Amino acid sequence: MPRTPRARGCPRVRSGASVTTPTPHRLRAADLLEIIERLTTRTATEPSATVEITQNAKGDAQFSVKVYAGSNADAASVEEATSRAYDQAVQAFDTLRTKYPRAEA
Repeated sequence: MPRTPRARGCPRVRSGASVTTPTPHRLRAADLLEIIERLTTRTATEPSATVEITQNAKGDAQFSVKVYAGSNADAASVEEATSRAYDQAVQAFDTLRTKYPRAEA
């Protein structure tokens, strides 16, 4: 009987042997309730923000801002986190734009 090629790392299966895969664990209602409770009662962390600046085909800057804060976060700390992320993103963008100027077509 000729040997068939096999992918690297795949186990060799002898003729007549069967390969079984484990069945996935089904979540019960109690498991789902526990997951929901853990997600809704997480401890609040310090607010954080991310700012993404991209350039479109015309060379215009486009901004994407995401702020993460707990429901009990005060407005001043959220503003501080957002401002800090924005300032760092703009500084990096300006540095890269200077270092790699847009080629005129």
